Amino acid sequence: MTQNFLGRAYARYYAWLLRMGMLGAVAFGTAVAITGSVLTTAVVMLLIPGPNDFFWYGMIVAVISPALTAPGLSSTAFKMAYQLKATQTALKLAAETDALTGVANRRSFMIQAEQAFAEAKAAGTPFSVVMLDLDHFKAINDTHGHAIGDDVLHDVAQACKAALRNSDCFARFGGEEFVALLHHTDAAGATKVAEVLRKTVAALALDSHTLPAVTVSLGVASFAGGSEGLHDVLNEADRQLYAAKAAGRNRVMAMRLAS
Repeated sequence: MTQNFLGRAYARYYAWLLRMGMLGAVAFGTAVAITGSVLTTAVVMLLIPGPNDFFWYGMIVAVISPALTAPGLSSTAFKMAYQLKATQTALKLAAETDALTGVANRRSFMIQAEQAFAEAKAAGTPFSVVMLDLDHFKAINDTHGHAIGDDVLHDVAQACKAALRNSDCFARFGGEEFVALLHHTDAAGATKVAEVLRKTVAALALDSHTLPAVTVSLGVASFAGGSEGLHDVLNEADRQLYAAKAAGRNRVMAMRLAS
């Protein structure tokens, strides 16, 4: 418990220090150093009596010495803290992002989806999942090469992410399959969003002079009270996706789970 308390206290101090900025951190560090130096010197001088002039000489040194050295030390410490924060942010982003497409990865999606499912179970908050798969993607790779295929995946992912709300999560689920987590969205709303995504991808292909034409098939499922776990919603979205494939591709299929 003590370790957790100290860890939280350090995290709050660390965040506060970064919010101060370089000038604020240097000023704060210098002030702390001068205060500590003056107090320490005063205590020593009082415990070891000496000439009155010697006391004030010691006070002057106690102020000037840290005033000259503390700014440089504070600046170095702040730079190290800032670099550590930047490194931590980069590592966190790398752990949550698909390297090829720049959208969330499967691990990040599953964490957010499990949270959405728990909230839905506890408070009845609706959420929906849209699964989409690029149509005939193997043919794109075989005809145009994997480099173009990678460009297609990247551009489709970024276009779909841009079409969603910031609060939603768009992730690469694996291969050419993607998934969207739509918070506070029921079946009807999710179906409309899925149609927007379908049209977004089709427009991307039509407007491009460098990429081959590409379409997507989409499956939609929404949370219902009878869902035992997140896998129920994901499996239903997957079934609807394959139904869209079987029905001719480049379309949206949706079904709300029975409650």
